[in-house]
Amino acid sequence: MKPQKALQFFRTPFLVLFIALSVGVYMGYSYSISFNFLVSYSAVCLGTFILQHLLFKSNNAFFLVVIFNFFVLIGIFSIQQSNGAWERNTFKDFYRQEGELVLKFQEIGNQEKEWVKVIAKIQQFQAIFDTVSLNESAVLFIKKGKLDLQVNDVIVCKSIFNPIKNAGNPGEFDAESYWNKKGIRFIAFLDSMDYFVQKKVQPFFLSAFLDDCRLYFKRALEENLKGKDLAIALALILGDKSLIDSEITASFTNTGAMHVLAVSGLHIGIIMQILMVVFGFLPRIFTKNRAIIIVVILMWAYSIITGLSPSVLRAVFMFSVLVLAQLMGKNYSPLNTLFFTGFVLVILQPFTLFDIGFQLSFLAMLGIFLVYKPIESLIYLKNKILLKIWQGTAIGFAAQLFTTPLSLYYFHQFPNYFILSNIGLMATSGLILGIGLLLFLVFPMKILAKITGIVLGFTLFVSLWFIEWVEQLPGAVAYGFSISFLEVVLAFFLVLFFFFVAKSNRHFLIGYGFSILFFSVLAFRRYESLKQEECIVFNTRNLIVTLRKNNHYYCFYKCKPEEFNKKVKYLVENYRKQFPAPISYCAIFKTNWKIVAPKLSFEIKEHSPFAKELRINNKKIIIVFSNQYFPKTKQLHIAMPWVQSINMLSLNNGAYRIKVL
Repeated sequence: MKPQKALQFFRTPFLVLFIALSVGVYMGYSYSISFNFLVSYSAVCLGTFILQHLLFKSNNAFFLVVIFNFFVLIGIFSIQQSNGAWERNTFKDFYRQEGELVLKFQEIGNQEKEWVKVIAKIQQFQAIFDTVSLNESAVLFIKKGKLDLQVNDVIVCKSIFNPIKNAGNPGEFDAESYWNKKGIRFIAFLDSMDYFVQKKVQPFFLSAFLDDCRLYFKRALEENLKGKDLAIALALILGDKSLIDSEITASFTNTGAMHVLAVSGLHIGIIMQILMVVFGFLPRIFTKNRAIIIVVILMWAYSIITGLSPSVLRAVFMFSVLVLAQLMGKNYSPLNTLFFTGFVLVILQPFTLFDIGFQLSFLAMLGIFLVYKPIESLIYLKNKILLKIWQGTAIGFAAQLFTTPLSLYYFHQFPNYFILSNIGLMATSGLILGIGLLLFLVFPMKILAKITGIVLGFTLFVSLWFIEWVEQLPGAVAYGFSISFLEVVLAFFLVLFFFFVAKSNRHFLIGYGFSILFFSVLAFRRYESLKQEECIVFNTRNLIVTLRKNNHYYCFYKCKPEEFNKKVKYLVENYRKQFPAPISYCAIFKTNWKIVAPKLSFEIKEHSPFAKELRINNKKIIIVFSNQYFPKTKQLHIAMPWVQSINMLSLNNGAYRIKVL
């Protein structure tokens, strides 16, 4: 009888380790777990493993369970350590408005705007009689004045810091969850008089060099492109979305091409291929191994220049690991490398796991590794050009298959023509990046730069025209999807079942039946949500009342004309993504509105100089927008966010919603 090997691990060990670490990070973020418990449980796991290894050396299953639990604990420890869960001095306990705060800048947004977004670490709270060391991150919006803000600058400020809180409007962006999952729980607005720079840090030589490169690249684009072409080029090539407006964003989102506007693994792969082709023309100067090393260094520099987003980090780090494995002559598994990359990034920064860009990028690569080959083998083509087109389509379909459940979970919409838009952008995105790199190279030669800029501008124009054409096709976007996280997981299992389990007719029929049931439930829930009829008073500085009846919206609003798009339309359009229907906008400055329909009597009119009266069938609601109004009746009174809500329902707690029966 042959002796069993001591510890036969999996071909993809980091699959298990990454899942265990992710489970731990999620548990540590969602639940409060004491440090003493973690230490005790870690000691039990270690002691049990040692005892098991001494007594039962061949029990690999037990070893796997212990290892899984151990890395779950590491995940819990790392996220709670990063979140400051065990800090004795917490910001919320020590912060008082009469004190001063010392902050160190960590990330700085676009400084060309009047208000600059800054991520800062709160280091100290200074009061008259005491100074407390703190470790809390906050997001600031700073009116910088004439100062040039730099990462690692230290400022002293006195301002009001508030917990980040959602407005409670339907369909709104979940800012509270977004920032909390980055370890940030407080927000403040600093005018130029609210702070002073205590310590100005001179940038490190390499950092200053990369900043100069970024400015050089940006100037090359700004001097040769204009308007939407410039906005798309800055976003696609440099990851700078400062000029991207809502119209461009909507077009790319509705066609399933939003990933093109965010520097990601797609861009990294294209640029790497371009650089390898360029180095291939100089084989005497650049050997293959030397060219690969130079490309890796350039990709890391490019990732820093474009902002080091988690999706870019994932792509560059993964490429670096693959390259090192090749250079060392080691066998490697692309799937194991993907999970190793995720494992390292989450270990270094646990909040990376919650980054939407990282999640979508990771799942896209997982889909390509797992189901690209089965999809590509469905069609055999002899023509090389058609084969390349089909292979590119298969890659896009594999990626979309794995990212769609998560996209529906976050964005509540599905681009029906995503395959068409991705086929069209496969060629143009590569051309844009290639011509952009050429423009950077020839920028000092003004005539060549001008010619290159014209070619680049035409390519960008064609790309945008194509995206807008796809967007205008009938049924380009399906709205109204609202699925739970459990349903996202079920969708992934169904995909994996079809490709790896359903090999016999019997299993295929089982999977087919479950799929029909699953999608029927989703379709029924979507149908029921679309039938929902209600009236909403939004929590906002402007009065916005929306009625949804008979598959139509009526939005009654009171605001300045220049605020309509940013304040009114923005809120209502986000709501419509979950419950799509035609809409009519109605201004209510001094105008009374009345709607009479079967089973509906709706009216909004002046109640007093300080309030509006809303009637829905037999229900009367008074909307108060001044502190000079005092309730004198027992009717329901709703206070606008700035009104003192004594004996009234305040919109500060969220939008008011009432069903219309």
